[in-house]
Amino acid sequence: MSKFMWTDDVIRSAMQTVGVVRFVLQRSGESSNKQELAKQLVMNSHHWPGDQSVEYIKRENGGIHISAKALRIVWGNDSRFWQWTKIEDSCFEIGAELIQVNWLEVNGALDLQKFPLDPLKAYEIVYVVKFMADAFGWHAPPITFEVCSAWDGKKSRRAETLEHYYLKEEKKKSWIEIHGGEFSLPSAASNYNKIEFGMNEVKTEWWKGGIVLEGVKITPKHTPLRIA
Repeated sequence: MSKFMWTDDVIRSAMQTVGVVRFVLQRSGESSNKQELAKQLVMNSHHWPGDQSVEYIKRENGGIHISAKALRIVWGNDSRFWQWTKIEDSCFEIGAELIQVNWLEVNGALDLQKFPLDPLKAYEIVYVVKFMADAFGWHAPPITFEVCSAWDGKKSRRAETLEHYYLKEEKKKSWIEIHGGEFSLPSAASNYNKIEFGMNEVKTEWWKGGIVLEGVKITPKHTPLRIA
């Protein structure tokens, strides 16, 4: 596994995680100073800011495969709640294992300028997860999945309890793809820039755990997008 890279995206995410981006930009004009401060903030933070290095974002079957490492995970830097674990049956070789948490919040974004998708197509967002034998707390309350297109501010939201995904014996300890929403790109001429997505359950103090999050896939839908 290559060394963690303090790219501009990682630095920006780190600043946002602790709410001090304006403070840093006003007081530090040197890139090296910002990098060092961002590093210290992440190391001292309980939250994982997301590493947007290219090794964690791959093109795959006409879509994009995003590692859990590239996602922002609340409490993801605290080993009491989340831990990074090696996984052999993944192109990223690492996943985020949820030990236990009563504040579930995982967010991500794809820069469509860096990773353009075909216009005039509909895309689906799926979360790739594995439920462990000791998974618990997924029968209630429901998990909320959200998608927001930055170019027009359009948001979609759905909620679902996840226990039924692993009730069958053959589904245990196997990768499962959970629908997280969908979006479409309007046209080649549109100035679309970023798609944002997330999964969360922050309304209760219900504890849940026992899953591994491999990442997120953004894949073209098989049903053609109908153009008016």
